[in-house]
Amino acid sequence: MNCLKTFLFLLLTSLISYGYAQEYQLRAVPDPALQSGQVAGDYDMNVAKINLLALPLRSFSFQYERLVARKISVGLGLATVPRGSFPMLGSFESIIDDAETFDDLKHVRVGGTAITLEPRLYFGRHDGPRGFYLAPYFRYSTYGLDFAEFEYEVSLTGESGTISETRNIPLTGRVNSFTGGILFGAQWRIAQRVYLDWWILGAAYGGAKGDLKGTATLSPQEQEGLREALNELEIPMVETTASVDANGGRLLLRGPWAGARMGLAIGVAF
Repeated sequence: MNCLKTFLFLLLTSLISYGYAQEYQLRAVPDPALQSGQVAGDYDMNVAKINLLALPLRSFSFQYERLVARKISVGLGLATVPRGSFPMLGSFESIIDDAETFDDLKHVRVGGTAITLEPRLYFGRHDGPRGFYLAPYFRYSTYGLDFAEFEYEVSLTGESGTISETRNIPLTGRVNSFTGGILFGAQWRIAQRVYLDWWILGAAYGGAKGDLKGTATLSPQEQEGLREALNELEIPMVETTASVDANGGRLLLRGPWAGARMGLAIGVAF
């Protein structure tokens, strides 16, 4: 139970990585001078990027950007994390004070995809996608997870009295979220057709919902124990509703969802 609570807390606070973080940004310039080529003056109209800082998190995040005015662009991002162990779990070992919980988290499998729409407004003396910028953005994310062992206690009465046994049930599910936020960053052209994009800091807020399901044949005592364990879960800011029957259990999740974005992307103009 503590393991699931810790996992969902880490998902809420660390899949902020997952700026899920590589995006495509689209940049199209309705300037007549651009209709016959890719470059007008000293700026480019298309840049495709990959976020380098996302790679250690096992996240593949791409961005394609296209100018729609001399200092305005529109971006479309796609980020994906293949299903696997919790990214960089070792980094959280110092803040997880329960060795058993940390060991259980090693068996969690998580993966997901995020799609981001991001207009940008550039500042500074350069035209095109260069300099500091502000970027409001909107993101849809979906996370899948497999929790191999969710533990709960069962009280059994026998000839020797009442004893408590630990049982477990595998839980699988998905969490979907919609968020909106703003990103502050800077982008430089470091070579001909090569760009460096620093996502200095972004913050977003929205809502999420999802569920976790476990299927097993449960006795009345096991149903009572599982129901009690699910109801005892307290996930920050998230409302949970548990239901249990003879065929298993289900935990519905609904509530606010927050995230942050940081990254360093390298891009190529075309």
